[in-house]
This record gives sequence, structure tokens and C-alpha cells, in this order.
Amino acid sequence: MKRAGTVALCTAGLLTATFLLFAGLTACTADPNRSLEMRQARTPLSGTRESLSVVSYNIQARPLLDACAWKSIRIGERLKRYNLLGLQETFHAHDSLFERNALHGEVYFGRRRHGLNLVNSGLAILSRFPIEEARAEYFEEEGSLENRLGSKGVLLARIRINGSVLDFYTTHLAAGTPESSGEARKDELRQIAEFIRRNSPQENAVILCGDFNLTLRSPDGELGKFLTRTGLSDPAKELNCEKQTFIDHLFYRSGDALRLRPRIWRLLKQEFTEQETGALSDHHPLLVEFDLLNQESGTAVRP
Repeated sequence: MKRAGTVALCTAGLLTATFLLFAGLTACTADPNRSLEMRQARTPLSGTRESLSVVSYNIQARPLLDACAWKSIRIGERLKRYNLLGLQETFHAHDSLFERNALHGEVYFGRRRHGLNLVNSGLAILSRFPIEEARAEYFEEEGSLENRLGSKGVLLARIRINGSVLDFYTTHLAAGTPESSGEARKDELRQIAEFIRRNSPQENAVILCGDFNLTLRSPDGELGKFLTRTGLSDPAKELNCEKQTFIDHLFYRSGDALRLRPRIWRLLKQEFTEQETGALSDHHPLLVEFDLLNQESGTAVRP
């Protein structure tokens, strides 16, 4: 009798574990947009703007591995001066970062893809402008093993500047060698291009930023092919900035009513480095400043 009871308990435990595992694995089929956390800026920028400062930053906030608690506070304080932020690896202590950014509203893609992922996407967007809506998507291909601990994908926030729409995207592609993750990155670029095509009609201005884990010298010229497919431009190339070895990128295209002209491209090294402890992340923030142009005259908008 005791043996039968033990077998029954073991069987029940196995069935329960199987059910939980199945539920976790199938959770990725749920709508990721249900997990988007969105808050509007308390003091949004108002009036007509003539320029736009955009930052892409992998903040390296991994649970257990990084000193996120104090780093997130200092990063949040230093990001206040910029208008639009696309962040990656905001896995941990993101509340501290957002609290220091009361000037910004935010969208946080905070849900894990399925029960076997240790962390969520790590993607966040902070905006000084009103956020009208947000959408997100997980990548179908995940790459090598270290990528499968997270829930990587692409995040979109639609904002309005000077009465016109700007679709702002941030993403984080698979890490790893060309042998282990190269094919996954190709598929992720294809998926991002399709995500932009579905969500951003040609009349909408678009900015895409993130940690692509690809340089412009990457095999097969994947980034160049991606820009051709999406109609996006590289401001670093237009401004003659040398960036052949960088893996963080920001690309853009103008819309019918909102034209963008890049005037500054640079890495914010000193601004995000502590004298005692060094850089706040293993990536430097990438800043691009745009002039916002009048569609008819091609001149910068004035208030």
C-alpha cells in the first residue's frame, strides 16, 4: 500500500511538473503586448521643437552579475537631459532608473517569453514626448545558449512631435559568434524589417536603435542589406563618423510630415563614466541629435 501511494504521489508530481513546463513553454504564444508597462511623462515637452536628442544605451543591468541598484540611479540622473531614449539590458533595478526620470514617460517590455527564461526582454523606451501607443514582439530565433536565458525582441513606441508621428524602436539582437548566432541574427533582422513594415507606413518617421551585436564589417554585409530593405539611413555615415567596429547603432528615415536631419553623432563616454569605478556599462551611450525640418522649405522648425 505504501509503495502504491508513493507511486501515485510521484506520478501526480510528474504530471504537475509536466503541466507547468508545458504552460511555461507555451506562454510565448501569448500576446507580448499585454505585458507592456506604459507611463506618461509628468512634464512632457510642449510647443514646437526644432531639434531632437536621441540616445541608445545598453545599460548592463543584469541580475546578480551587476551592481544595478546604485548604477541605475546614476544612469537615470544622467539621462534626464535627453529627449528620447532606447535602452537595452534593463533587466534589473529598472524602477530606480525610471524614478530618476520623472521628466520622461516610459514603456517597459517586462514579460518573460516563457517560463524557462530567467529574465525579460530588457528593452525600455523613455520619452519626453507623449506616447500614443506601444507594441512589441519576441524574436522567433534566439541564437546560442546564453541568449536563451533572456526574452529578446523588438519594442516600438509611437510618439508625437510637433503634431507629427515618430515611430521609435529599440532592439537587442543575439550575442555570439557568426558560427553560433549568425543565422539567428539574420533572421532577427528579417523579423525587425517585417515588424517595421507592418507597423510604420511610409508617411511615418522612424528611428531604430539598439545593440545589434553586428558591426558594419560583419560577414555578408547584413546591416547594409537590412538598411536597403527598410529604407533606413545611417547618420554616422552621413556625418562621416568612423564606426566600423561598433555594435550599437541608430538608423532613421524621415516621414511625410516630420523630416529628420542628423547633425551630431557621438559616444557619451565621459558623461557616463565614474571617476572611482569607471564606465557605468560595458557599452557607451550613443547620441544622435537631429534637426526637425519644415517639409516645404527644408529649414529647421522654429517656435
